[in-house]
Amino acid sequence: MFSRISKDMNENKLNLKGLNLKELEEFLAQLSEKKYKARQLFKWIHNKGLTDFEKMSDLSKTLRAKLKEKSYVQSIKKLKSVKSKDRSSEKYLFELEDKEKIESVLIEDLKRKTLCISTQVGCALGCVFCATGRMGFKRNLISGEIVDQIISIKRYLKPDEKITHLVLMGMGEPLLNYENTLKAIKIMKSELGLGFAARKITLSTAGIVPKIYQLAEEGVKIKLAVSLNAANDDLRSHLMPINKKFPIKELLEAARYYAKKTAQRMTFEYLLIKDTNDSKKDALELSKIIRGISCKINLIPYNKVPDLPYEKPDEDRIKNFRDLLYPRCPAVTLRMSKGEDIQAACGQLRIMSQ
Repeated sequence: MFSRISKDMNENKLNLKGLNLKELEEFLAQLSEKKYKARQLFKWIHNKGLTDFEKMSDLSKTLRAKLKEKSYVQSIKKLKSVKSKDRSSEKYLFELEDKEKIESVLIEDLKRKTLCISTQVGCALGCVFCATGRMGFKRNLISGEIVDQIISIKRYLKPDEKITHLVLMGMGEPLLNYENTLKAIKIMKSELGLGFAARKITLSTAGIVPKIYQLAEEGVKIKLAVSLNAANDDLRSHLMPINKKFPIKELLEAARYYAKKTAQRMTFEYLLIKDTNDSKKDALELSKIIRGISCKINLIPYNKVPDLPYEKPDEDRIKNFRDLLYPRCPAVTLRMSKGEDIQAACGQLRIMSQ
């Protein structure tokens, strides 16, 4: 039953963070405890962010003693954080139980605080422009490690500060860690858990087509963003090797299905790379292939990654590309990334030195 749940190898205790309500009920039943206590425990762990059973005041002393003997609540360890010069972004470096490391980024824009979280250690997709892809793939995060990025960073906020939006756009491809990611999303949405509305959660994918269809059927109705970055298969396959397995036509059909099934407007992310995908021809081709899909296009000027040959287009070329798209496309936004100076912008996440 708990075979996919991380365990402490030294004490052989069960990690409760990331377990859903049903799993907690089943665990408490093994301890000869009533099911309703799982709701209390779930709230303490995921809503209140506690790891110490002794502080869970509405649980009996007997239950607290049982929990301490048989289980623990994992907490990822903050090693370092660094803020951008304009103070708009802060990047966090976390260490996991097995000493692997991940990064998360908190981005501030007026009253909005968006947390960008990771779902894998590294990434297997090898997109040629991405720093994370150069790390290679280490392993999937378990659900508790995904949600703990939110819980941990909340501890460093001021009392009047609040994370308003979540984006699964950090390290890794969320849909290649489907079960753990979905489980984490349900904890994010749960009123007993982190309490985020579905419209405040966005998952970004490079285009794992079967999983897009599967996610559409789950009923979670979060926002979906597809990293498109090219309007034809030759170029996209060069930039993003996953396109060889799931070409643009199949990807767009899956996106169309997701938009209709969930009644959510799709976002297509398009990274503008100088002299690569930023021409007039590219813009017109892009406007053509997304026709008929309820969507918006989010243009993102490329963020420089050390040792890679790609560059950001100049401002005039960026604006010309945008102006060619709209009104040919229903909605076009230009996202100027924050945190580029600390390697915290889109495509730049790679384990920073301590």
